[in-house]
Amino acid sequence: IQTRERVLDKMGALCREWVRSVAMGLGLPQDAVDGAGGQLFTSGSYRLGVHEPGADIDTIVVAPNICTREDFFGSGYIPPNPEDYDEDDPPPRDPNSLAERIRRHPDVTNFVPVENAAVPILTFDWEGINIDLLFARLNASSVPPNFDIDDDMVLSGVDSATEKSLNGPRVTNLIAALVSGTPERYQTFLTVVRLVRKWAKARGLYSNKMGYWGGVNINISVALVLQLYPNACPASLL
Repeated sequence: IQTRERVLDKMGALCREWVRSVAMGLGLPQDAVDGAGGQLFTSGSYRLGVHEPGADIDTIVVAPNICTREDFFGSGYIPPNPEDYDEDDPPPRDPNSLAERIRRHPDVTNFVPVENAAVPILTFDWEGINIDLLFARLNASSVPPNFDIDDDMVLSGVDSATEKSLNGPRVTNLIAALVSGTPERYQTFLTVVRLVRKWAKARGLYSNKMGYWGGVNINISVALVLQLYPNACPASLL
């Protein structure tokens, strides 16, 4: 757990530094550069506290409107010396992009950018922990530390990919709120979720890509059952 928290702290600092560099590259005043912000959020099982050994962490960087998806991936970059690049090589990425900053980090391996998906994503291992990183571009000039991702106004004026990306942590926070009436009830929720996940994985039934339920499906279904029987023990809920 300490390793995961350390990795997330480093990622958050790297993301905020990237937002600052974009603001500086646009020639914005120093107060606008300092206030641009940028925040890293988690979603899914890690956010709920169901993290298991070897499980990945779903993350999303929320950036102000000065940052574009091209800034995030570094696509469309024209190097100073194009003749140095072979036609068979992957197209070069902007060295100041967040994707390149992450790829060049000494603790990062297995870096794969998926730019043309419905929800563009970076996937990589940081200190051996698998990370999925999404990008959300808000219709706002800054993302302060007290930014409330659960406020419906954050969806105002954003594109479809950003809306889908924001959906992850917003849904996760809603599930957590629905099952956290008491500490005991939340622990019951975590226990049942872990048991269902372990049962599904043991029988090869845990995979959205294969048409089975994934993490969010199990989280929602267990939350529903817990709302129907709020005082039941884990064995009864199962």
